[in-house]
Amino acid sequence: MNKLAYLLLIPLVGATNQQPRGVTTSGGAVPMRTAEARALSIRPVHWSVVGGSSPLEVTSGRTVPITLQADIAKGWHIYSLTQKPGGPIPLTIQLIDGGDVIVRGVIKAPQPESAFDKNFGIETQLYSGSPRFTIPVGVPGRSLPGIRKIWVGARYQVCSETLCLPPRTDKLGVTLRITARK
Repeated sequence: MNKLAYLLLIPLVGATNQQPRGVTTSGGAVPMRTAEARALSIRPVHWSVVGGSSPLEVTSGRTVPITLQADIAKGWHIYSLTQKPGGPIPLTIQLIDGGDVIVRGVIKAPQPESAFDKNFGIETQLYSGSPRFTIPVGVPGRSLPGIRKIWVGARYQVCSETLCLPPRTDKLGVTLRITARK
């Protein structure tokens, strides 16, 4: 990884620990401009479950698709599920402590963009904007009807043209309403 990118990260992290703008101090309030807030952000990716917080209905023994969306701030990108080794950390999506609920099949993802990444010095596959990923989640036939909370983890590395942040894992809760087989 580009050592300069990590050196640039240190002042960015330090800047987020300073007295925030908009907070009254002895000198009075200093309003924070939206662009400044985004520039100081070290979380340029926001994950969400498409469809909101309402439970997804699934019959015991069947599969239910769960769709995640990554809203990636302008000027940033994450790397694809199929990113080759030897460079950035690829995206991985998996169930965390899903119990007997499993990923059953292949995760559907949009076609990634290909670009030379000067941070790593290699050709990379990446996503920007608001890509969606659909995970086929299987519920065993022996599962009892009722409500079950599961967690989906998205591990990724986010970079801009000049800076890469350390890899992180974001957890998203998904509620399943399991119904009996008919």
